Amino acid sequence: MVPQFATVIREGEKLTLRAEDLVLGDVVEVKFGDRIPADIRIIESRGFKVDNSSLTGESEPQSRGADFTNENPLETKNLAFFSTNAVEGTAKGVVISCGDNTVMGRIAGLASGLDTGETPIAKEIHHFIHLITGVAVFLGVTFFVIAFILGYHWLDAVIFLIGIIVANVPEGLLATVTVCLTLTAKRMASKNCLVKNLEAVETLGSTSTICSDKTGTLTQNRMTVAHMWFDNQIIEADTTEDQSGVQYDRTSPGFKALARIATLCNRAEFKGGQEGVPILKKEVSGDASEAALLKCMELALGDVLN
Repeated sequence: MVPQFATVIREGEKLTLRAEDLVLGDVVEVKFGDRIPADIRIIESRGFKVDNSSLTGESEPQSRGADFTNENPLETKNLAFFSTNAVEGTAKGVVISCGDNTVMGRIAGLASGLDTGETPIAKEIHHFIHLITGVAVFLGVTFFVIAFILGYHWLDAVIFLIGIIVANVPEGLLATVTVCLTLTAKRMASKNCLVKNLEAVETLGSTSTICSDKTGTLTQNRMTVAHMWFDNQIIEADTTEDQSGVQYDRTSPGFKALARIATLCNRAEFKGGQEGVPILKKEVSGDASEAALLKCMELALGDVLN
């Protein structure tokens, strides 16, 4: 994991510190492309916007300023939260929460402290074991009494009792259930569904309702240019890495003007250290819409910086 750093003003001096070294009351500076290092209260901003999709699921950038606007901490515009990204402008803020006390830290704590409880198959197995135990004890005691009535020695009757109880124990039950779940998990893996817990295989079959955050589960807040308008017509964009899909005239004056505007009027930037990563999978600092334009032009024209 790459450590996160923050620009901090302490005793009138600007310092670059690890985010984990921040303390309450520190004044931090945040600019476009930075990740918020802690929960901060904004005291000064210039066109500052943040991407709260990882926290609230809101895909649109949210403006932030020094004015208090709502009693709800998640809605007011003078707070920025740890792990969200600055997509526009600059701001200064005072650290009000760090580490596990941040909103994201408390959410993570609640998620890790959930009691999973017993799965449906575990409940059925326990019920079956109790039933078999009762039947085994009943049969053992019954034949123990019958052995006494028939005149067997008490030691032989006890051995007969133990033998009947042991014979009714389903030794292969757990192994059979585990093998069945493993085979099912292997079949799901062939369909690109990775199962980390075997019990989840059976639980999924008993699920009737799934409550999940949209962003990050069903969507990723990563936009892609699908169509372009130039030369008085709508053109479908080519989103393949090798540009082997839809073809259009990249030499026309209309496309050149569009490409120039989309490239120059764009504040999105590729993050460093991604030389071997496909363009569509590269991490970008900036607004999701501008990131989509940047990737589209990079695919169509090559290195837009040159």
